[in-house]
Amino acid sequence: MSLPGVAQRGASVSRSEDGGTDRTLARASRLRARKLYLHVYERGYRVPGSFFVLFGLPGSTPKSRLGITATKKFGNAVARNRIKRVIREVFRHNRSLATSPIDVVVNVKMGAGEQSYDRLEADFASRLRELNRRLQS
Repeated sequence: MSLPGVAQRGASVSRSEDGGTDRTLARASRLRARKLYLHVYERGYRVPGSFFVLFGLPGSTPKSRLGITATKKFGNAVARNRIKRVIREVFRHNRSLATSPIDVVVNVKMGAGEQSYDRLEADFASRLRELNRRLQS
């Protein structure tokens, strides 16, 4: 059985320059430790948006990194994981808006799960530009 968009066993998958596949956000591009999240919260800038609150700090690595939080109030595990996948994809497509590497933590607001991809991407891109502007000044 074949699923669209899923690599078959033995099929080659192209890799991006950061080690991930061209359709994923590599492990090196994610904030994974709690202390990294806390560092961004404590020392970074806060930029609220319609569907997200972005926290950002100049990055300590050569690439921008992303962390995402969605509380249980947002919904069940399926809903939380779906919105995280969407946000990772939006970040992957828009990370070039940051002129220098930054660490970004995204707190998802209620109601983001019902929005279209385009609306989420537009809100994220505008907030990322604002965050980048604040970090440059």
